[in-house]
Amino acid sequence: MNIWQHCLLSQRKFGGQPQDYEQIHSFIDSSKYFYHHVKHRLLLHNMFGVELATELIGNLITNSDQRQVLVRDIAVEHCREDLNGRTPTLYDWLNENPALETWAPTVPEPTSELLQAFIWRPFFRSNLKTSLNITCSDFGVFLAEHLLGIAAARELAQLIAPAQRVQNFLAAFKFTQKWQYTPQREELQWLKQAEGKQ
Repeated sequence: MNIWQHCLLSQRKFGGQPQDYEQIHSFIDSSKYFYHHVKHRLLLHNMFGVELATELIGNLITNSDQRQVLVRDIAVEHCREDLNGRTPTLYDWLNENPALETWAPTVPEPTSELLQAFIWRPFFRSNLKTSLNITCSDFGVFLAEHLLGIAAARELAQLIAPAQRVQNFLAAFKFTQKWQYTPQREELQWLKQAEGKQ
């Protein structure tokens, strides 16, 4: 699904206007800028991505109906819509994936404790070293820019090796579960009917 379709589904579920939800859906799908393939979902379509969306945008938004909606709920629904009704963890995505066994990145050692905590957070959420490819890569620099600011992003960019590109990691990833590449059928049917009415 594209961002606009997710916005329409959020309007149906939470009220307001589709545009009310654009920032959240844009963030969850921002990984497409780094790997335009369904595998991009591994990076933020999970509880770690939901956590980051809440950190970036805040706990609540107020939609056009003046109703407060939890950012977490909107981000969870985005995941469910794309992943056959599931909101997985990073562990769910990466556990038992033999193709990734050799993909533990070189972890930089920044001077800032805040940047250190950011780099290690995927590991703290999954206990899987391969999850560090999310923050120890060009995609990690992108996330650091949005969450920690330009100085942190610049420092991380200088510390990671140029070869640590998230597209290389995602290219090596192999799907192990059907939910990883299957959108939720009911949501697709609703979108098809809604688009037919326009």
